[in-house]
Amino acid sequence: MPRGPVAPPAPPPRWRASGLVAWTPPAPDRRPSRALVLAGGGATGIAWEAGVVAGLREEGIDVRDADLIVGTSAGSAVAAQLRVGGSPEEAFEGIREGRPLGDLGRLGALDAIRFVRAQLATDRSAGRSVVGRAALRARTSSEDAWVRTVAAFLHEVPWPRGALAITAVDAETGIPVVFDAASGVPLDRAVAASCAVPGVFPPVTVGERRYVDGGLRSVANADLAQGYDRVLVLAPIPLAVRRSDRPGPQTRGLGGAVRSLVVVPDRASARALGRRPLDTRRGRASEAAGREQGRREADRVRRVWLP
Repeated sequence: MPRGPVAPPAPPPRWRASGLVAWTPPAPDRRPSRALVLAGGGATGIAWEAGVVAGLREEGIDVRDADLIVGTSAGSAVAAQLRVGGSPEEAFEGIREGRPLGDLGRLGALDAIRFVRAQLATDRSAGRSVVGRAALRARTSSEDAWVRTVAAFLHEVPWPRGALAITAVDAETGIPVVFDAASGVPLDRAVAASCAVPGVFPPVTVGERRYVDGGLRSVANADLAQGYDRVLVLAPIPLAVRRSDRPGPQTRGLGGAVRSLVVVPDRASARALGRRPLDTRRGRASEAAGREQGRREADRVRRVWLP
């Protein structure tokens, strides 16, 4: 008996990343709308941000209900955890226990020079590509091991319904991108890519491209909250080579009508965080200091966040 035409096999899922030029924040469903921006800051930054969120919640302010959450590098891990539900403190228990992050690459003086030049370059993407291509050659842990280390809690977890934007940078072209629910990228790979500090952790493959830390564009990428009425930024390391890339100026650039606040480590938190962001031995102290600071910051946050 003759057979009909055989249907071709279904194509593999097309993963894509939206370039920042093409990406626009989702339109909020309410007014005033709220955006939470979580910046990079290493392992101690993850612990501190989780602590601040917990401290605010203890004072009656739940920032998990933000209309948009933007996560960069360490902040992407916290952002994803807040969106998928559960306790950030429990998700990052490994950091609180001081569990090491695995095999680390080594950064030298040349890496620092390369990074500064990239930030000062007239063609920003070309400058970032110099750093990204060096990361492609660096000796680090395996990519799979890195994804398991930094985003094991997100393995096979679907993108949440709430708007979530995770930043990264194409290692070869230096073009900054945004991963979101429409990208089709597995959530754990998006977070691992955003956290892939060039030269320290391996670039992460998404489709046919490889990506590195979203902080290579800016430490917070707070400008992605354009169009939102209330913006809260948590920035463990509020530094940048260019002043315009720092969280404060970026947030002020959102417009005079936007009510915003940038929370950075106070003196007690700065002592707990120390000067080595990847030192997980400081995780528990960083989380505790963040929790206490969250309680202290509650009144300031309330004036910005609540109606």
